[in-house]
Amino acid sequence: MPSNLLPRTDGDPDGTAVGAVGGGPTYAWAELESRARRFAAGLSAEGLGTGDRWALMAHNRIEWTPMVLGNLRGGTRYVPVNWHLTVDEVAYLLDDSDSRFLIVDEVDADVGREAAAAAGLSEDRVLVLGDEPGTGPFEDWLSTHPDVEPQDDPAGSVRNYTSGTTGRPKGVQRSDQAGTARDLLTGMSTTWGRFYLLPDHGPHLVVSPMYHAMPGAFHNAALGLGQSILYEDRFDADRLLSTIEAHAVTSACIVPTHIVRLAKRVKELAGRHDLSSLVSVVHGGAPCPRWAKEVLLDWWGDVVVELFGSSEGTGPLRVTPQAWRERPGTVGEPAGFLTVATFDDDGNRLPDGETGVLYFLRSDGMPEYVGDPAKTEANRLPGGWFTVGDVGHVDPDGYVHLSDRKVDMVITGGANVYPAEVEAVLIAHPAVADCAVFGIPDDEWGEQVKAAVQFELGASASDDELVGWCRDRLAGYKCPKSVDVHEDLPREATGKLKKRILRDAYWEGRDRAV
Repeated sequence: MPSNLLPRTDGDPDGTAVGAVGGGPTYAWAELESRARRFAAGLSAEGLGTGDRWALMAHNRIEWTPMVLGNLRGGTRYVPVNWHLTVDEVAYLLDDSDSRFLIVDEVDADVGREAAAAAGLSEDRVLVLGDEPGTGPFEDWLSTHPDVEPQDDPAGSVRNYTSGTTGRPKGVQRSDQAGTARDLLTGMSTTWGRFYLLPDHGPHLVVSPMYHAMPGAFHNAALGLGQSILYEDRFDADRLLSTIEAHAVTSACIVPTHIVRLAKRVKELAGRHDLSSLVSVVHGGAPCPRWAKEVLLDWWGDVVVELFGSSEGTGPLRVTPQAWRERPGTVGEPAGFLTVATFDDDGNRLPDGETGVLYFLRSDGMPEYVGDPAKTEANRLPGGWFTVGDVGHVDPDGYVHLSDRKVDMVITGGANVYPAEVEAVLIAHPAVADCAVFGIPDDEWGEQVKAAVQFELGASASDDELVGWCRDRLAGYKCPKSVDVHEDLPREATGKLKKRILRDAYWEGRDRAV
């Protein structure tokens, strides 16, 4: 008989393992295990073996869980695709990752098919999820594959994409993505979950998009600990609070934008719902305004835990509620296998308390930017240290404080926007001679995308035209919300743009490292 992967299955095979807010189909633990094994068999039948990539472009829905587990058991690597992306952006990810199979939900099927064709994938390599779980081509496909014991080693993993501050995104492969599926899920993932104080009971609410690395990591951690999974496809403050109460949610993963929206309505919403089931609500992905976090801590109690990290493995760092009250603004202390220190521009290690570039040392090794050895090497120092360009200091107790983030990257609503990608689109406009893109303060989203342009002699364009130009070519969240016009942009004789001159005027009196 095929083996089970999850700790809850043998003891509670008929209990609910996965469901969605608002009702609909659910998976029992035994059914979830079976679907995961059949999914692994399906990937194998499609010709995907150890280390081969496939892409998943779907909103939050219950099929994510058996697909993630099936990927683990099948030894493949899935590429989560942001469903906000344009056809060109999706095609780039498929091509760069060499994904050989795409699973996409019905609402995004046209974009998925067009992107797949542009990346050289035939139509039969695109599988569509039905409008509702349990329906559509995906369900028909899954039903044709047997429930058999998958391979045990090596386990599958995720191929997340990130690009730091420049250029197109690059896939990241980390050294901790190795071992058997059981080792990773009930070992590494469980350790991760305990580090962030996740319990071993009750439902874990997934409300942030599963295409992000953070919700995916906590999804796995919750399963490894024995929690069930409850999916929500959108954030709404009233609905979130009602869900926590109705389902006795014990853990969740949210982003600072959610915290800001909740905090702004505290007088209206506080006391209306029983939130006593909560044990750990983890937030991360972007800096959180101090005032908003203070409101949530006072309202929800000491269940709000902060995460700092990246796809490259610069975490996990953790701030418990008690530690954050003692050191407001810190992004946390590292896990035991991680060391953080600051270095100057010449690669010399600085004493505690001195500001410099933050470098990280993992006991399990350094990450790799797949297909970009120059980028990989540029972020390393001798001795195993690597960086993603954050600037800050480490206090004598080992807590890390940011004084600046990656120099140019904009984080809006928890999503990374890479200015070079936006600038490459803007500069292609016939009226634009030069441009710069950077982040400015936004009370709800943390930052918003701002563009500064220099027009060609005698040319001009309206804000709406330039923003529309970008929206035709990029996902909406990457596009400028407003445009400033300059006679000349501040460039050095070497051609280097002094973007800080443009950006800092908007941040005067504001703390970017909140």
